[in-house]
Amino acid sequence: MTGIGDLLLRWTSEVGGGKVADLRAGILSTARGRGLALRGGAEGRWVRDVSALGHLDVDWRRGQWSAATPVLTRLPFSDGLALIAGRRTAAFDRAVDAAAGEWAEIIRVENETADGDIPVPDSLLFQYDTFEDLPEAAAMLECAFTPCAALQAFSLLPELFEGSLAAPPAPGNAHTVERYNPAQRQYEPAESYNQDGLYRWRGADWSRLVQVRRGAEWRSTEHETGVYLELARLGAGATWWQPEPGSGRSSVGRLAVAWGAPLPPLHARAAVLCTGLQPRFDQLAETVQYDNLPYAAAERLARSLQQTLEIEQPNLASGKVK
Repeated sequence: MTGIGDLLLRWTSEVGGGKVADLRAGILSTARGRGLALRGGAEGRWVRDVSALGHLDVDWRRGQWSAATPVLTRLPFSDGLALIAGRRTAAFDRAVDAAAGEWAEIIRVENETADGDIPVPDSLLFQYDTFEDLPEAAAMLECAFTPCAALQAFSLLPELFEGSLAAPPAPGNAHTVERYNPAQRQYEPAESYNQDGLYRWRGADWSRLVQVRRGAEWRSTEHETGVYLELARLGAGATWWQPEPGSGRSSVGRLAVAWGAPLPPLHARAAVLCTGLQPRFDQLAETVQYDNLPYAAAERLARSLQQTLEIEQPNLASGKVK
């Protein structure tokens, strides 16, 4: 039986694109119709996670989404494993199933799901003998080929940017203003908004606005970017990297990110595409953990977020924000 994560990916693939608000409404309705017990915002997290897995392209600022072009791409430092990402229409799924039955070794991996969240689709890993085989395999699967989408994504990561100038909260909406507290990892009601910080409030149309204040200026941003702008302002760390203990694997390891500092969408996709799998959650360390990241890529990611990447030894537990 097709799981709800794969069912939702099939639906989004057939629809092709549209407004994020409509997408979220459809996902939430379907999940509730299946009787899932959900935490608030589960449908938004599903869109975010499936985008990171490479299946959807989302323009959060403009509120638009589209199904990503299917692609076959090699996983970095994973001998013989590639990833099939992108839209999965019924026709594409049939082609993959036929290939698996005739000539291809395709491994379907179920992704972990946090309590209260909507399951994401299974990941499809493609086993190959030589790198030179991949372009032909992609053509036979009728999908694009990218040598290594993960490393390409790391090279294109944008630098942290405060955003364009914006208007401060209007007097009529001042009662909705909240200020982000990095120590508590949450927004709290703001008695005033005359200090530097990350703020959010409701606009005249009740849409959620997120901005940072720097001196007399207000600048528009997104939550994830705003959190890292705040961490940079305060000099707080939220990223750690730990090398793998195996012989010959010291340049590859695990990136840990503090729960209160979710990666911006493009950064999350780059990290996720190193395995093609959902990241893991370490409740003890209070971190989100991304495996199989080369040190150079992890350092590039941290630097683009104005973070100093902390290095841990394999026998030490992952740290967390103090």
